Order: sequence, then structure tokens, then C-alpha cells
Amino acid sequence: MNIKHSLFIMTPTMRKSWIDIPDDCDFSLDNIPFGVCSFPVELESSTTTRCALPVLSPDFPRCCTAIGDYAVDLHLLAEAGLLDDLSSVSSNDEKITFHPRIVFSQPTLNSFMACSKCIWVAVRNRLISLFIESNGGSEVQGLIVDSRLKNNLPLRKRSMHPLSSVTCHLPASIGDYTDFYSSREHATNVGIMFRGKDNALQPNWLHMPIGYHGRSSSIFPSGSGGKMAMIRRPCGQLQIDADDPRKGSTYGPCKLMDFELEVAFFVGGTPNYDSSNSNKDVASKIGRPVTIDEAKDRIFGYVLMNDWSARDIQKWEYVPLGPFTSKNFATTISPWVVTPMALEPFRCQTSAVRQGVGGFDNLSGPCEDPVPLEYLRDPNYGSYDVNLSVSIEPSTSPGKNTQICLSNLKNMYWSSTQQLVHHSVTGCLVNPGDLMASGTISGKEQRSFGSMLELSWKGSRDVVLDGGAVRKFLKDGDAVIMKGWCIKEGCGRVGFGECSARVLPANPFPYDNQDRGGLESNQGPEQRFTNFKLHGSIKSSFTRQVCIALAVKGISYETTDGNSPAQEVLVDDTIKNPMYHMPSLEFMDRRREVKITQSLPIIEFLEASFPGKGGRLFPVDPLTLAKVKEVAAILNSPVHPFGGPEEYFEKEAMKKRLSLVEDILSQYHSTIPDNVPGSFAFGSFGPTLADVCIVPQLHDARVLGIELEQICPILLNIEEACNRNPWFR
Repeated sequence: MNIKHSLFIMTPTMRKSWIDIPDDCDFSLDNIPFGVCSFPVELESSTTTRCALPVLSPDFPRCCTAIGDYAVDLHLLAEAGLLDDLSSVSSNDEKITFHPRIVFSQPTLNSFMACSKCIWVAVRNRLISLFIESNGGSEVQGLIVDSRLKNNLPLRKRSMHPLSSVTCHLPASIGDYTDFYSSREHATNVGIMFRGKDNALQPNWLHMPIGYHGRSSSIFPSGSGGKMAMIRRPCGQLQIDADDPRKGSTYGPCKLMDFELEVAFFVGGTPNYDSSNSNKDVASKIGRPVTIDEAKDRIFGYVLMNDWSARDIQKWEYVPLGPFTSKNFATTISPWVVTPMALEPFRCQTSAVRQGVGGFDNLSGPCEDPVPLEYLRDPNYGSYDVNLSVSIEPSTSPGKNTQICLSNLKNMYWSSTQQLVHHSVTGCLVNPGDLMASGTISGKEQRSFGSMLELSWKGSRDVVLDGGAVRKFLKDGDAVIMKGWCIKEGCGRVGFGECSARVLPANPFPYDNQDRGGLESNQGPEQRFTNFKLHGSIKSSFTRQVCIALAVKGISYETTDGNSPAQEVLVDDTIKNPMYHMPSLEFMDRRREVKITQSLPIIEFLEASFPGKGGRLFPVDPLTLAKVKEVAAILNSPVHPFGGPEEYFEKEAMKKRLSLVEDILSQYHSTIPDNVPGSFAFGSFGPTLADVCIVPQLHDARVLGIELEQICPILLNIEEACNRNPWFR
């Protein structure tokens, strides 16, 4: 018997589970997606159980599924024997060869993806049978009810974790990543913007799926466990004058930051080796084309994708080979992979209805498009009815987002099977874990446009958020939240969860940064240095400097604001602060309590201890670093407290310090070329230690009644730039 063509896929109905599943939950009994999670150690250690299983450490990523509000540990289910003796079909219970203990103990889904589709189906059916509620009989719609998990309370406690407590990881080790351009509506919109309506689609677009190879190294999972993922606004080459390309380019942060609403699929199954090759030594390295029939069994499952884009960088670089650095800095995907089996009940026509003569152009109606070449013709051409939405949540309104796009996966001209077939037409090997994306998915109506480029129509329209805020492209601090879901009468909701991330400010140049899209490391100074507590008065400019530095590094801390004169700060017997200036920073170095006083030593400690966290305040260039420290030393020279007879002397000393720093920066700025802009003290694209010292000193100068406009106009411009930066809020 040919198992591949005898797959038994559970048809959805309103089956019930013994697990409580809210009606609006993405992970119903009809879904059963796959992902990779790790769990908090304290949850595991606090659970009382009599299960003696050879389990992985809870903080080690392992394969999971999701149902209701829970992530379920497939590694533990396999160790308990609940995934043994799988059957490929329901009619004759033919057994298949599968080693769940090995496959599901891996930190990725690659081994599971490498199995055949009959195993994917059998595992999913077994999980449904474990989660389903018996209606009094032993079978529900031909599926044998398996109550072993329901009746094993200790195993349930160890294997089922609230989704709010888990950390989701990339579901696979992604070897190769390809991004297509398969929505006709999107391609037409972009073509009209840049080439005009009469030449919107390039001549080749209706003949084959267009795509380009992306970077798998910069694909990150969406946030999980209540934490928002972060990506960094990129810097790159920007064209100086679009009307005069001879003026060349300048370096700077992207000003036209954009999202792209996409759906991507993971490849599974056996690689398409050319077994007919006579040279057996290299046969395993040579590929062959995948057919339409084969492609359907090579698609493991789907995720939401945000293909972040730097439009101004893209405009300058894309001729003649297409996008490069404008696309390679970050791509976010949802962590749960939804299977084709779960989506099958939602099969539908595409917006094109059919390809070739008698087709339908969603922009202009009936049309006579070219018939695809034979290898691309799909007798089951279609898509899935997946609702797709995009919302923006500004950092100024946490928890309040505005939906700006509502599209659908059926707005596709080239299907995922056609994309896979064309990708392999030359004999390109496609391996389990490879990722292929749809390209931006836009519909006919303006509200269904899947990018800010289209929604703002290249910046000519306002996109208005709730509360009146306006966007043309994304601002620093904006979170982009994508969702996808299927709903149909008689079926449970099948959703993808969220694909979300927030935009961080660009890294200052020429400063380096080891931050990887805001993803937290499991090792490093975050574990060594903990429990930060800042003692100081908000009246002190030195305390405010440390507050800014802690914000730069994204370090949480407790505060003690005594609102007391600086000389009353308390110090212990071992760490003295001879000038009695606030602040002091207390923290734990592993198990030892430590205190550092004085703002500059504190800031240098933070910079040296957390080089890969948040931004950087110290330039790499030694000369610039020296100038930055010179300004900081001048502004932080000993001062008298406010009030009393010393106020006059302090006011005059403050004027001299600000004037001296103004002169230093004036001379420095005169040496910066016109094509190297920058709003901060040393012409950089981000604040340095100098800026951190300048802003609090200007505040103190105003308290003293100093007229700053005549003394330090450059410093006032710097202050204005800093006030726009979230670190200074």
C-alpha cells in the first residue's frame, strides 16, 4: 500500500476538548500547531510529581504544541510513551517507523520536518486523540479517544505550561530563506507608484513567481511570555538628491522604516536529491526539480512574517540586482507553525480565481493572462481563507494599538506550491527547515494594503492612529503587531498567534553594538549584576545622568529620592564619597553587595559591563572618546549646592563651563563634512556621554536663571535632539 496517498486527516467539527479553550483562542482542537519553547526553571522545580522520566532541563528548548492557553511539551509526552505506535491510516492501523523520543528532544523542529507527511499527520491525529473529550464512547468521528494524558495528573502538571510563562524560540534552524513577490495587488501598487499605471507589472511577473534570496541569520521569533521582541532601525547609504544621482549618497539612519505583511512556509520532507545521477559519490549533493504533486507534501506549515524594510536605503541600492541591506537587517516570524492539515478546511479561490485565459484581475476585472508553463500548472490552484491584520502600538500608548490593515492570504496570484516548484526548477536543493515567504500581501481596497509604502502611498497620505497620531512610515518606539486567523461555522478557530516587534532607535555610528534585535541572552552580565538600586535626588544633575545611562542600557532599578541636600547623602565605612555628591548605585555582584558613587564612574561601569545591551555612550574612535570625556569632565567639575551665598559664584562658574563646552563643540563641528550629519554633541546619530552630561546641566542653568540663547546655541540644539530620544524621557 502507498502510505503517502492514504493519509487520514481529521476533518474539523465542533469537537470538544477536556482542556478549557476560549472561543476566541487561536489554538483550538482543530489547530494543533508546532513550535519550540523553553520553560522557567522555577515552574518545573515547584511542581510535585511522581513521574520518573529522563527529562530535559526546563530552560532547554524543546518541541511543543499549543492548545488553548497552554504549551504542551512533546518531549515529555514522547518519554511517557504517548506518541508510540503511530498509525498512518485509520482503516487498517498500519504502523509507521518513527522515533518520537529522539525527534522531540531536539531544540528545533528540523528532525520532525524531515519526516514524511504521513508522520506529520499521524502525530497530529494522536495529539487530537489525547486532547479530545470523550462523548461516552471510545471513538469520536473515527478517531480513538486516548485518555492517558487526561488521567495522568502528574504528567499534565509537568508537560502543560501557560503560554504566558514560556519563551518561544525559532521553530527551526533555517538553512536558506527566500522571499517571493506573489501578490498581484501589491506588485501592481508598487509598479504604479514607481513606473506608472501602464507599466505597473514587469513583463515577466505573470509568467513565474519572482523572488530573491534573503538572510536566514537575521530572522527572529516574535515576542513571547509577555515580552515584546525588538528590532533595530538600520543605518545605511541614503541618496542625497533623487533628481541628481551624481551627488551620491550619505550615511545615516533609515528615515522610511516599513513593515511588510507576509505569510511564510517551512519546507519539510526528504530533500529533492537526483537519485538518477550516475555519479553516486556526488548524487546526494545534486538536486532535481520538485513537481506540483510532490510540492504539496513538502510544505510542513505556515507562519506569519514581517519582512522589515528600509525604503530609502532600498531605493538607492536596488538597481540592478534588487534589495540587499534594506532587507537583511531583521525579519520577524510568529513562533507557532500552523500545518496545512489545519488549514485545509479553509481552502478557497485566490483573488485571481484562475490563471490564464478567463482569469480575473482584482484591479480591473476579467482578463486574459498568460497560461503558466506546464510545470507551474496546478489543477488544485487556490489558497487559504486566512484573515490577516496589522496594528501599530506607539511607545507613548502602551497597550493601545490601532488596526491599520486587514488583508487575506487569498490575495495571492502565485501559490506556495508554485513558489516551491519554481524555486527547484533548476535543480536547487530544498531542505527541511528552509523558509519561503509570500511577499507583501495586499488586497484591492486601500485598507487591505500590506505595507506603509502602500498605505501612505509613498508618503503622500496620512495614516491616522487612534488618538490622532499620524504616520507615513514607522517611528522609533512603534510596535507592529500582525495577526492571522481562520474562522468558519462548524470549525474551531485556527490562528497563528502574534507576529510582533518594536522598533528601537538606530545604533549611533561609528559605535558598535552587540545587541541582536533586542533578544535577551541567557548568559552574561545580566546574571552577574542584579538588583540595582539608585540612591540620589532628582534635583541633582549627576543623578539624572545616571538615570539616562540606565535607560540607555535598558536596566531596571529601584530608586530612593530623598529630595535632600547633596551633602546629606549617606555613605558606608568602606566606600567613601569624599565630595558628598549624589548619586550612588547599589547592586549585587552575584552574592556580594557592591556600591559605586559618582556619576562618571557609574556610567563607565555600566558601559564596560553591558557592552552588548542597549545603546553605547562611548565612541570607539580614541580621539572622539577623548573629546567626549573632556566635555563630561568640564561639566561635572566640582560645584556648589544651590541656594545660600555661593549661588552667585555657582552661576558664573556655570556660564564659564557652558561657554567652554560651546567653544569646544563649535570647533569640532567645523571639522565635520557636510555629508556626515548628526544632531548630537559629536555629530553622531545617537547620544554619547557628552550629551548625557549636557542636558541635566542646561536644566540646572535655567534653575539659576541663566539666559542660554546667547551663551550656548549649539548646546540648545543638542538638547532639542536629546529630548526627542526615548532615553531622555
